Amino acid sequence: MKNILLNRILPAADSFSRWLAYSAMAMTVVMIVVTMQEVIRRKGFNDPTVWANDITYMLNGSLFLIGAGFTLRMNGHVRIDFLSQMLPLRLQHFINLAFYLGVLLPCFGLISWLGATRAISAFEQGRIETMSAWEPLIWPFYTGITIGLFGLLIQSAAEAVRHMIGIADPEAVPGPSVKAKETTVDVG
Repeated sequence: MKNILLNRILPAADSFSRWLAYSAMAMTVVMIVVTMQEVIRRKGFNDPTVWANDITYMLNGSLFLIGAGFTLRMNGHVRIDFLSQMLPLRLQHFINLAFYLGVLLPCFGLISWLGATRAISAFEQGRIETMSAWEPLIWPFYTGITIGLFGLLIQSAAEAVRHMIGIADPEAVPGPSVKAKETTVDVG
C-alpha cells in the first residue's frame, strides 16, 4: 500500500498541483497584458477601458489560490517551525499529521464546499459584480477561487498521507521533487 501511495497517488496529487501552478503562471501573464493594455490606452490615448480593472482583480484573486497547492508541496508557505525542527523526525510527522487532520483538511474541505456552492449559485442565477460599471458575471471568479481551494485541499490530503507514512518510516517520505529556491536576507 505504501508503494502505491508513494509511486502513484501522491505523484498524481503533486502533478495536479503543478498543472494548477502552470495555470496561475499563465493567468499572471494575462493579468500583465491586460494591465499594460489599460495603461497604454489610458495614458497614451485617453481611452480607458471599463473592464480591465475587473479582469485584473479577478485574475489576481484567483491565481493566488490556484497556485497555493503547489506552494504547499514546495514548502513555500510561511511556517514557524524552529521548535519542531529540534524534535525527532517521527514526532515532527505526528505533529504535522495532527495539524492537517485536525485543522487544515476540515477547514479547507468546508471552505471548498462553500466556494463550490457559491460558484454554482452565481452561475445558475447569472449573478453579476454590482460594484463595477462593467458588471461582469461573477461565477468565473468564484470558480477560479473554488478550483484553487480544491487544489489546496487535495495537496493538503497528500501531505497528510506523507506525514502518516513518515510516522511509520521517516526516511520513506521524499521531499519535493523540485527544490524551492531558498533566499537569505542580509540585514547587516
